[in-house]
Amino acid sequence: FDFYKSELTNLPKAGLKTDLSAAKMESQTNRGSSGPELRGSSISLHKITHETDVSNRHTKIVCTLGPACWEVPQLEKLIDAGMSIARFNFSHGDHDGHLACLNRLRQAAKNKGTPVAVMLDTKGP
Repeated sequence: FDFYKSELTNLPKAGLKTDLSAAKMESQTNRGSSGPELRGSSISLHKITHETDVSNRHTKIVCTLGPACWEVPQLEKLIDAGMSIARFNFSHGDHDGHLACLNRLRQAAKNKGTPVAVMLDTKGP
């Protein structure tokens, strides 16, 4: 402790405040624990390492559909991976092509028993 105390006294005033803040944070995060902890949060090792219930998930995954994923098997893979919103980019393609892809998306969602929202991104001005 005396070594660090002597080092702190030789620092400029601006550096002293930063180092003392870091020391205070260090003492708060390692107080009787095996590592850093987030104060006031509910994060735990158990929550990180165990499966969670995704049926109540609030995060949405938006996938822009293109030629590589227009077929039902590819759409089903996207749904399995967590796609919750399918985005159609109307700057490319025509309405008939997008309608055909929408029908395949509906079929894939029906096959998986999972609702998938649809977002239409229309052309600009």
